[in-house]
Amino acid sequence: MVGFDTPEGATPIEDASGLLIEGVLTHADLNAAETENILRAVNMHLRPRKRRATPWLTEEYLRRVHRDMFDGVWAWAGRYRDAELNIGVPAASIREEVAKLCQDVAYWDGQKTNPLSVLERAARLHHRLSWIHPFPNGNGRHARLMSDIYLHVNGCALPVWPASSMSGQGDVRKAYLLALRSADRGDFAPLIDYTTRFLPAPKRSRS
Repeated sequence: MVGFDTPEGATPIEDASGLLIEGVLTHADLNAAETENILRAVNMHLRPRKRRATPWLTEEYLRRVHRDMFDGVWAWAGRYRDAELNIGVPAASIREEVAKLCQDVAYWDGQKTNPLSVLERAARLHHRLSWIHPFPNGNGRHARLMSDIYLHVNGCALPVWPASSMSGQGDVRKAYLLALRSADRGDFAPLIDYTTRFLPAPKRSRS
């Protein structure tokens, strides 16, 4: 079995037995292969505009997005992990927690009194998926894409995530991990602010 060094806060890859491609020797090689696969998934899931009235955020859809992101690289793409990690909920609780998340998002969407902003709902979705950590790997990237899909469904601008900086060491990743840890404590403002940093600047109207 081949393992890969991973940055702080990322799921350790101690078992590469599910790797579907050859010639991947380093974490950088793996990132390159996964990025190509993820770009195809991004084009697939952000191109069509889903109708808000149609229930679309389901456990099945969450797994399908992960499968589309990694199915050319990992044999376990779209399957929940069965191993216990030092992050994430117990493996036996994953399905239940994902179902709760889908129910919560439907509740937030239906709130009439003091509703959460779309950006906060997207941030909460992002955080909960990271917190559950349902898959053997790729959880952060999956959580960010699901957040993007949620914003897209609601007709909002999408953040341009600095993928290379977020997958390596440095201040960008440290700020991201701190924002997620604040959300663990119920404070979503740092994650909302972090997401806002990468939203495109509003276009100025011509006078």
